[in-house]
Amino acid sequence: MIENIYTLYTKFDEIVRDLDCKLKLDFEPNFYFLFLTESTWKLYDKVLRFLKKRFPNCKMSGCIVEGYVTREGAWTRGLALLFFEKGVDVVWAKGKTAEEIFTRLKRTMKNWSSAITIFPLFRFGNRWDMIHFSITNNTVWRYRYWRAKDLRAKIDVLERYSKILEERYVFPANKALRVFDGDKPVIGLNLLPLEAGFGTPLIFANYQVLGRSCAGVCFRGKTNAIFHDVFPERGKSYEETVEILKNLLPSVREVEVVKKGVVIGEVEGISAVEFLKKERFIQTYNEKETVKMLEEEKLRTVSPYGLAFISKETFGSSILGLLPYQLSIYPSLFDLDVFYDKALFVGEYFRGGIRSFEGLFKMKKYDDSFDFFMIDANVIPMFGGRCFEIKKMADEFCKDYFGVFSADISFRYDSLEKNYLSEIEKGLCFMTSGTSAMVEIKSP
Repeated sequence: MIENIYTLYTKFDEIVRDLDCKLKLDFEPNFYFLFLTESTWKLYDKVLRFLKKRFPNCKMSGCIVEGYVTREGAWTRGLALLFFEKGVDVVWAKGKTAEEIFTRLKRTMKNWSSAITIFPLFRFGNRWDMIHFSITNNTVWRYRYWRAKDLRAKIDVLERYSKILEERYVFPANKALRVFDGDKPVIGLNLLPLEAGFGTPLIFANYQVLGRSCAGVCFRGKTNAIFHDVFPERGKSYEETVEILKNLLPSVREVEVVKKGVVIGEVEGISAVEFLKKERFIQTYNEKETVKMLEEEKLRTVSPYGLAFISKETFGSSILGLLPYQLSIYPSLFDLDVFYDKALFVGEYFRGGIRSFEGLFKMKKYDDSFDFFMIDANVIPMFGGRCFEIKKMADEFCKDYFGVFSADISFRYDSLEKNYLSEIEKGLCFMTSGTSAMVEIKSP
């Protein structure tokens, strides 16, 4: 059996009273998810202690999400719990880099049919992390990058700096998921809050707060994992995909990029942020302003502008949003080495609006499953109250369900349904907007 419980309260005493009334399950759970929203995540330590006392022998995992969907509505406050009677396990791993952590995680995952991995795309643990990042970024730019004699020397500087970021701050989504063989489906729940703060995102596993780590939630038995993006299929060449993007996205301009690993040195001969200022005349925020936004958990991580990179392997594409923070060397959320050195400067939007996400539900295989789905959180700032339509789609296609809104969902599986635009490596899909996934879980 599977059951979800939620509360819309945001004060701890009220949360406990409400949950005490609702936590009367018809079965003894062996695992549950905990999903906190922006309004409750600071209470995580109290909530974890309460739940551990209530379910001392139950395994669990969870994280911060932007919202969740139940039979009763779509909510962006409170917290939600999703309980499983059996068939679910959780493992986790720590380490320095995405490859190291996911290699360890893969070794511990046993006898599973599909899995969800939960990890942070980018994370500042505290104020010192931000200060160190800023000092290192400016130092590398001023004293190494611009003193490099030629392009090869610049690439070498970026490569060394990229390794520093990958060991401290960035968790590139494609490097993480490429560790898996692709014979079984793995969903990446890649965490990046729409408004970030120090210490976010948070990940939980068996009542531990993992920090810069990864949790793997393994489903056993009969399941079907589905991935969907809202875009047309990719082209069969660089030129074909460029034409597709030009017809799909506004303000498309081809640019030259100097990049390596998870960093961008320059766009059209200047820093990525200076290029953004020049093209769109937007305000940028200095280090002091950025730190203040992080302290107030108000650092915006979404942008209407970005660089669309095209894969040399598949001719798929992924878009890196350009944020207005004064970064000399710009960090990426994914490994850039698999892409061409040309990119497209674009504006982002979805053709078809929120109804374009209906494709996920139409791909369902089972009529009588419980469906746990994950929807791109960018729909919240884009569509506001229309996010309620996700619930209507679930009502139409699902017998029973629960869903969350979370950022940048990725997927690793060799048997994909079509030539996704977001397939940037063979059998690996990642796009910073417009993606969704689902696990259909059949009762035995």
